[in-house]
Amino acid sequence: MSRRPRYSGAGARTQQTGTVVALAHMPTTFQRTLMPRSTLDQALITGICGALDYGFAALIQDTVEAVALRMSGATSPEQVDPHTWRHASIAADLAAIAFGLAGQTACQSRPHEHVPRAAVRTICWWVSATGLCGAVAGILQELADRGNATDEDSVSVGLAAGMLLAGVNEYRRRRSEAADTGSADSEDAGVSALKSLVMSLGVSGGLSAIAVGERVFATMVSRLLARVLSGSERLYRPAGHAAALSVVGMALYELIRWVDHRAEHMADAVEPAFAAAPTSSMVSGSPGSLVFWDSLSREGRRNVSTVLEAQLIERVMGESAAEPIRIYVGLESAPTEYERRDLALRELQRTDAFDRELLMVISPTGTGYVNYVAVEAAEYMTCGNIASVTMQYSLRPSVLSLDRVAEGRLQYRMLIDAIHNQLAERPVGRRPRVVIFGESLGAWTSQDAFAHRGTQGLFDAAIDRAIWIGTPYMSKWEQESLGSDRPDVDRSLLRRFNDFGQLQALDRQARERLRYVLITHDNDGVGHFSPDLLAQAPDWLGPAETRPAGVPKTEQWQSPTTFIQTLIDMKNSANVIPGQFEAKGHDYRADLARFVREIYALQASDEQMASIEAALRANELQRAALIKAHRPDRGDVVQTGHPEQRKR
Repeated sequence: MSRRPRYSGAGARTQQTGTVVALAHMPTTFQRTLMPRSTLDQALITGICGALDYGFAALIQDTVEAVALRMSGATSPEQVDPHTWRHASIAADLAAIAFGLAGQTACQSRPHEHVPRAAVRTICWWVSATGLCGAVAGILQELADRGNATDEDSVSVGLAAGMLLAGVNEYRRRRSEAADTGSADSEDAGVSALKSLVMSLGVSGGLSAIAVGERVFATMVSRLLARVLSGSERLYRPAGHAAALSVVGMALYELIRWVDHRAEHMADAVEPAFAAAPTSSMVSGSPGSLVFWDSLSREGRRNVSTVLEAQLIERVMGESAAEPIRIYVGLESAPTEYERRDLALRELQRTDAFDRELLMVISPTGTGYVNYVAVEAAEYMTCGNIASVTMQYSLRPSVLSLDRVAEGRLQYRMLIDAIHNQLAERPVGRRPRVVIFGESLGAWTSQDAFAHRGTQGLFDAAIDRAIWIGTPYMSKWEQESLGSDRPDVDRSLLRRFNDFGQLQALDRQARERLRYVLITHDNDGVGHFSPDLLAQAPDWLGPAETRPAGVPKTEQWQSPTTFIQTLIDMKNSANVIPGQFEAKGHDYRADLARFVREIYALQASDEQMASIEAALRANELQRAALIKAHRPDRGDVVQTGHPEQRKR
């Protein structure tokens, strides 16, 4: 005897659609991206993206169900015949497809379009994709019901449809990547698809548990409000969700504060390897310095303690050398940016830094780190006739210091203006050449000090040369200067390179004109990551034939998958090994010395360059060994070369 099909309610239909969408998109999470990744990385990407895909689809399908309910003229799905209800919901899904396609057509992609327009197009894509998956699930459920299926089969229907679409997409992905032989270097060695899938289930399960907890808490609050204020529990459901989100928000805020405080405490701790103040009067923190040794952070103490000695420079260069000057003003060296600027200026005057050949004004990374290769290379090539000055604006890693960008930009501009005014009072023949160096977040802060001024702003401030490495995508000055034609930008003075080979490929006249250079590797996640990835495809994921060499030709943009993948790429870009210089990801040590010689117009023969690069590697290994010797509890993990990078 056949059974009457049970009613397939809105909740079951939402599960079906969410399952179909999440499974269909899963193959995209395994595509090649900028950097190789581990099995754990893959599990995080697949798990997080699966949970988000399910959540987005469920939210949209719930909205479609509400529209279908309105169309049926009922106030509850239980009031509608199951078959009538299914037909109405399928019709609503088909309408959603049409609505989404119309929205995408109306908001077609344009060059340099604003993010809100792209966001509307992306939302419309999600509406049409969810409508398609919902319609497929509904039709399959209708066919299943004719075979006397029950509601318990609803999830099975979603699984079957989702796995079928996933199989098709996986076949297309593998076929595309197999044909793209040029992306062989991007293959993720060591990634186990099976392990990643199993681990991703755990990640998705954890996120789902949080979502269930939120719903339970919201229901409890809404029921309490209904008893106190009277009325239907559903009337107060939004207030319950608001209360739940408030609790989650406060918990996240406290967690971020704890992480920030811990990072700042670690960055301010005194390392045994650099516990004693330097004795040279040419550096900050020394007995004669105006900057107290105790006020310098870990990175400040490392910077001034590792200044090159004149004897070492002479051995490497084969010429007589002076003792370099290194000025470093820590975040705790003075209470305000004005006082830190004045302190830096007085330190420059105390050490007679303005009498040197070259003055290198540095904006550090979030932790206050200054790239050893850049500074030491310049100290070698000038035979010590150089002064470098750094002002710290944060104690946290760059990813946790985004709230300090405005502070870093302000005080860097203040320092540049103060130096410019000071040098204007000196005779032309007694002024050093002023050059800029910035890395990562330091590149962003030092560039945006000249926002809306282009290269003319640098010229007006008497900045002779500049090198920026690993500039974050969100630099306003970079986007203005390279992204459009501006009357205040002389494009012959400014270029962006992936490696030194690209600079060498220029003709002699173009090389001689260069003054301001950005070095950003094609596969550096820091240079590509942006919140905009949630709403629109980036330029670096344009047509395959126009993509940079380090970007896989087969990578496809998908929201939110690309956002999560590039976030993981940004983390993996920062993995370096002391002494092993490579030109990839966020590691710019391999050809940085050659860029310093070329762009800063310094003199060094090819033989001297070979000696310099060998010395740079030896210095880094020696520094790593020194730190490790004083921190035996850290085992084989040595943070050096770049404190925001680590050896695995």
